[in-house]
Amino acid sequence: MTDMTKETERDERIRRLLDQLGSELISRIIGNQSAITEGQVMTVGPPPYRRLDCDGRALAYIRSRPRKVSVRVDVSGLWVAPSSCTLQIPSASGIALLIQTYKDIEPAVAFLDQVVSTTRAIHARAA
Repeated sequence: MTDMTKETERDERIRRLLDQLGSELISRIIGNQSAITEGQVMTVGPPPYRRLDCDGRALAYIRSRPRKVSVRVDVSGLWVAPSSCTLQIPSASGIALLIQTYKDIEPAVAFLDQVVSTTRAIHARAA
């Protein structure tokens, strides 16, 4: 087996593991918050990310990052972050989380629940 073949197999294994991690994150979020659903990504070919919707608008975009061996969650600018999270990427221009292990899923789910609660409370006060 050549080095290139080994590298390609390794990359494919990482990609599959990250897709599983992203799927687990999505199923836990949807199971935890009944108003959150997986949205449809409109693109030609395979979508580069997955989308979560809540209250009729995009909540977050989830994509695998094989080079960083992680899953990135970008919260839409339509939502308000209640506070920081240990998984937050400080250099991101918006609200972004980096999920690297299954242990990171619960804090990410809790953070997204807080994002939904905080934004809903702000909208309720404004109404």
